[in-house]
Amino acid sequence: MTNLQLAKLRQEIRILKLRRNVLEHVAMQNNQMMAAYLLERRLRPNGPPAHYISVPTPQGSRHLYVRKAAVEGVRRQTDAWREFGRAMAEWARIDKKIERLLRQVGAGRCRKIELKPKKAR
Repeated sequence: MTNLQLAKLRQEIRILKLRRNVLEHVAMQNNQMMAAYLLERRLRPNGPPAHYISVPTPQGSRHLYVRKAAVEGVRRQTDAWREFGRAMAEWARIDKKIERLLRQVGAGRCRKIELKPKKAR
């Protein structure tokens, strides 16, 4: 591998590391999170919306009613959970890509070893 190709790989790794640092910052924020999803349902056509949180359980999911006064707080917490999950998924993808690129850099830096064929006895 040429030095120019290695330099391009290193540059791509630097860019990915910057993005990974941003994602780590998102994951390390000190926000309150709720491991649930906020659902809005209308019980009657053109009626006011009712809000529920969907909590995943091993048997399925449970839906719990959220009072109107608490909807905004719950929305912030569930949005923080969703953002955390997306950031962690992207972080894992970037980490795998960085590892693959580093292995390519390592392989490109390795010197070829020429082995002579053994003489027949």
